[in-house]
Amino acid sequence: MKLYWAELLDASSPLTLRRWGLLQLCGLSLAFQLLHLTLAWLLLPPLPGLPTWVIWGMCAFFGVVLLGVLLLKGRPDTKRRLLEPVRQAFLDALWLGVAFLAAIFASRMGFGFGVVVFMAVGLVGYGVAFARLWFGLGKP
Repeated sequence: MKLYWAELLDASSPLTLRRWGLLQLCGLSLAFQLLHLTLAWLLLPPLPGLPTWVIWGMCAFFGVVLLGVLLLKGRPDTKRRLLEPVRQAFLDALWLGVAFLAAIFASRMGFGFGVVVFMAVGLVGYGVAFARLWFGLGKP
């Protein structure tokens, strides 16, 4: 299989090849996220019986981290405009990884509502960001 990462960075390449490069890069970053999340799932012990304020504190911490990732995504890197699709793809994977890590923590703490919320936020946010990046490749 040919790698199309160079075509992703070349604005003069055909749109089809740029999108193949985006798919390959996103697939690689999601594979690494899956590896890390699997390790977190296997190594994090169950944490039943924690006080409610600890559970909400952990959820607030992950919410702040997600807000930080969102702020990084909204601030474009003007010095390296050609690397912007790569940066956005990695930040999208980071968004999904943080949200799923928060869902793993919520699951281990026995907080089902947090699992649903963080998984929904992660999947919807990743889907919207990927669609924006996918359709934004065709714009100059």
